Amino acid sequence: MRARGLAALLLAASTALAACGGLPSTGPVVEGRALGEVLNEPVRVVAVGPFDGASQEAVVRGFLRAGEDTDETHATGQAFLTPQSVDLWRWSSEDVVVYDGDLTVRRLGDDTVEVSADALARLTPDGRYVEQPPGTREKVTFGLTKVGGEWRVELPKSGFGLWLDNDQFNRVYVNRVVHYVTRTGRDLVPDSRWFPIGSRLATTLARAQLSAVPSHLAGAVSTGVPAGTRLAVNAVPVTNGRAQVNLSSEALSADPAGRAAMWAQLSKTLSQIASVSSVSLAVDSTQLELPGGVTTVSSAAELGYDVVPKTFLDTAQLRTGDALRRFDPRYVPDTQDAKRPDLKPKDGDIARIPDTWRSLALSVDSKQVAAVSANGRDLSIWRATEQPRTVASFATSLIRPVYDADGYLWIAGSDEQGDDRVFVLDSVSSDPDSAPKPISTPWLGDRRVKAIAVAADATRVLIVTTDRSGGDEQLGLSGIVRATNGEPQALAQPLRQAQSLTRIQDVTWLDPVGYAVLGQERKGDPMRAWLATIGAGVDGTRTGAARLGAVPGAVTITTVGGPRGIIIVTSDNRVLARAGSNWPLIERGSDVLVPGG
Repeated sequence: MRARGLAALLLAASTALAACGGLPSTGPVVEGRALGEVLNEPVRVVAVGPFDGASQEAVVRGFLRAGEDTDETHATGQAFLTPQSVDLWRWSSEDVVVYDGDLTVRRLGDDTVEVSADALARLTPDGRYVEQPPGTREKVTFGLTKVGGEWRVELPKSGFGLWLDNDQFNRVYVNRVVHYVTRTGRDLVPDSRWFPIGSRLATTLARAQLSAVPSHLAGAVSTGVPAGTRLAVNAVPVTNGRAQVNLSSEALSADPAGRAAMWAQLSKTLSQIASVSSVSLAVDSTQLELPGGVTTVSSAAELGYDVVPKTFLDTAQLRTGDALRRFDPRYVPDTQDAKRPDLKPKDGDIARIPDTWRSLALSVDSKQVAAVSANGRDLSIWRATEQPRTVASFATSLIRPVYDADGYLWIAGSDEQGDDRVFVLDSVSSDPDSAPKPISTPWLGDRRVKAIAVAADATRVLIVTTDRSGGDEQLGLSGIVRATNGEPQALAQPLRQAQSLTRIQDVTWLDPVGYAVLGQERKGDPMRAWLATIGAGVDGTRTGAARLGAVPGAVTITTVGGPRGIIIVTSDNRVLARAGSNWPLIERGSDVLVPGG
């Protein structure tokens, strides 16, 4: 009741707020833990300094190991350096190399060594985890000189950040999300990044939340934080569970709706810290208030904001030949002859689609099925109560379509000039002659679209593209730019994902920040499913993602609910459900349809 009352009060008092000093914020969100799962704060890591008489190699290795020290001064690591190199060590700049296996230290001369390692990823200054192609070798050259009779490291003149093996990286950094707001409505859109673990996590999260919308979401989301707003004090203290965010005066320029959004964003983001149970805002140390004099709120939901979850389903639809029927994807038969549950169709289910139509897609409300002709030149839409509608020809080499939560049908293909375009069709339009419209994707260039998956918030897509010959497969995350009436207009420049995979077959969303992808890491590897978080990599040996069992011939992947509900369809019409890392056969068919999947 308090949540609904406060949200309503905000709406009613928006005009009055325009003259007020500001708003407060919120904190812990139990239902939001799944996004940036926070249970206990990580254990502090303490590095060991140099010892007398250490060899050149021991000093170099000791310095690199000291990078995982969570002490905010990094004084131990600095003890390995010459005085002139202390300012060249950019341990706080997020210039981080994540490597696998052992370091190789090779002497190049009496006072120079080269260090090399197999690189897994680089961390960008804004916390993006950028996977490196398999076989990438990272190298750096250090000088060595004696200071007080002991060897010390001279860093490159261009500076140096951190080299961490995968275990160290996961002790020093944590994957968390910041939140933006859909341009219409009150849905929060998460954006995953990596942050240094330590007592200043609340500060670094707040600072990230105050930054501008990233380029891959530009035009798709907004922020309630006015441009130029920063922390007035370089700290976000947490006292008795309350995080106090003290903002600069620019925050006062937000209109009432913007102030509510800013508060909701900070609340949702800071709630990922286990010690935070509420959030307050201030401007230049003057406490901000919500209507009614409220100065702290315990969740973004109290302001009417939250993340759109992925729906969990107890049934899906299976296509066998030209017949469609419901089935229970959770039922794994003991034997091939075991009797399967007989599920009755629901109102609006489509019973038959000729097998000359392929690549079926089900609308979010389950009232429509879209399909592509066998020659990839035509698109048709079926409804239970109407004759099928074949859309006037608009492209060739059409891919599998997908519906979004706003009723738009997404598809890609080659236009009359042979260029690949992404098209959208308003599937709920009353105009029987409405046609797919191309949207702006200048970044696509001469690349081709292979697969599209739309997030439940209808604000982001995962998009698989290839070069014109079908090679160089890439996965990207892109924001959907919409007109004021909600019609998609463009896709923002994608943020690369799953860079370590050399082949990508298909992709599906698992939750607001998680996805599953069918792919191969190396040529000749079997096709398999990989589970990952946006911005966290796909290899389970790296950042907590999962490398599932191989599925030869896998063609499509979808889910009826998170990572445990994954279903794969193969080229020989086997329908497989995930059971741990195994893939038992549950049905046979050419298509599995889930709403919006």
